[in-house]
Amino acid sequence: MKSAVAISFDLDDSGETASQLAGSIREQLELGKNSVGILLCDADTDGAAVTRELKKLLGIDVLGMTTLAVLDSGGRHEAAAMLTVLTADDCGFFTAASAPLVGGDHARKIAETYRSTVPDSGYGSKPGVIFVFCPSGMLFSGDVYPDVLSQIVENVPIMGGVASDDYDYERARVFLSGSEYRDAMVTLSVWGSVKPVFALRHVTSRFAERIRRVVQAEGNVVYKVGDESFVKYLEGFGLKTDVDDPLLAFNSYPMMLTRGDDETPLMRHIASLNLSDGSGSFLGDVPTGTMANICLVNKEDIVSACRDSMNALLDEAKSEDYDYSTIFCISCCGRAMILGADADAEGDILSEIKPDNVSLAGAYCLGEICPARFRDGLVSNRFHNCSITFCML
Repeated sequence: MKSAVAISFDLDDSGETASQLAGSIREQLELGKNSVGILLCDADTDGAAVTRELKKLLGIDVLGMTTLAVLDSGGRHEAAAMLTVLTADDCGFFTAASAPLVGGDHARKIAETYRSTVPDSGYGSKPGVIFVFCPSGMLFSGDVYPDVLSQIVENVPIMGGVASDDYDYERARVFLSGSEYRDAMVTLSVWGSVKPVFALRHVTSRFAERIRRVVQAEGNVVYKVGDESFVKYLEGFGLKTDVDDPLLAFNSYPMMLTRGDDETPLMRHIASLNLSDGSGSFLGDVPTGTMANICLVNKEDIVSACRDSMNALLDEAKSEDYDYSTIFCISCCGRAMILGADADAEGDILSEIKPDNVSLAGAYCLGEICPARFRDGLVSNRFHNCSITFCML
């Protein structure tokens, strides 16, 4: 597989944006038998128009999502549109958009979307990797995406994220070849000769040793931790709970979950609080019986996790007999917010470490999907928060 990444900062004219992106790709890359494009862009981009024009100019499907910011070999960029094109003679790229995921029955709709990307023949029994770009603001947990897909196609890695914007939660969208969606998922399944490797790192600095067992929870809603309601548990850390926007207010204080049979902790951002019944909802599931603690995330931890994860990815790639060409990175919006004035820190590290012969495409999103374990033929796909995730193809 070969790849190229192009970036445009001209977002006012969709035709010009697409022309710049397509022209840059053509200069860098000769398209093979099969190709696909992935667009990561600012929420002010008319993604439907840009992907429609890109399909005309390049003759390929283009899918993607809006983001808080993008990452490439030049670092971190805001107000930009970035296109990655993958091309190969020995791989097949198959895309689809789901039906609206509101109103229930979302698991069936997610499953049907993947099944529509399964080719009739020629590429084996299952894909090498699945990419998913998901809508924000859904009432169900982000874990639904990897859980449903993993049940259908066992031990296939899943990589992706949740569409974002500038924290107004209203402009996040996903795209597929001329259409945009606020309540649907778009999917890319990659079949054929591909050997993806993955890496992820959480930030797990402890704020206080108030480790308690999650006693009562349902999906992504927690009612009781230890002998306290979830709200009282938070207040035990000295945190104020009567806040207008819990997602922003508790951005630096994610909850870390551990259990004995897990190699990697789960990190969860608080999405909302119900002061009446003392419960709290999260962007991902909080399993009953896990041990919970609230963490304080700082800039030094974020920088260290970024460097460690990128180096781990490159070490994984060395063990494979494969000519890698692309690194995808999905980092949490919360990390970008905590970095503040040091917003370029992660982008600078990735630019410094990235091999010269490999392209880099990344974004800041409201949730990350990546295998927590991917070796020995076994995959554990998960939804993450406050994490940085990598896939190398």
